[in-house]
Amino acid sequence: MIQVRNWTRQILLLQKFENGEVNVIFVNNRRIRDYNRDYRKIDRATDVLSFPMREGFGGDLHPDFLGDVMISLEMTEAEAKSYARAMDEQLLILLIHGILHLMGYDHEGSEAEEKKMIRRERFILKKIQDRSRGI
Repeated sequence: MIQVRNWTRQILLLQKFENGEVNVIFVNNRRIRDYNRDYRKIDRATDVLSFPMREGFGGDLHPDFLGDVMISLEMTEAEAKSYARAMDEQLLILLIHGILHLMGYDHEGSEAEEKKMIRRERFILKKIQDRSRGI
């Protein structure tokens, strides 16, 4: 969990949100499916869900709190195997994706927005991986 905290801090710093706060919640496929069904009306498990605080009621009460990122560890493990990635790399990818959603990035609106989000995800991933290698 210390690694997740470190990654979260690095993502926030790279996004120029030094004082930002994010809750990261790890769940199983059943739980994330329940949330996906209840909040997105999609009745299947997914890898990551984001719940932006700033969009909801009372979002202005704590402007540094971005919201919650929920990650299915079962889905993360399956995707890591499917993409031939290490589990920690897949987890980092999902964490970046979820936090960018909290910051307003959206890949479902338009092709231009999707490309913008993908570019940012790749930039952040490379920066964090380079730092971990001492580059």
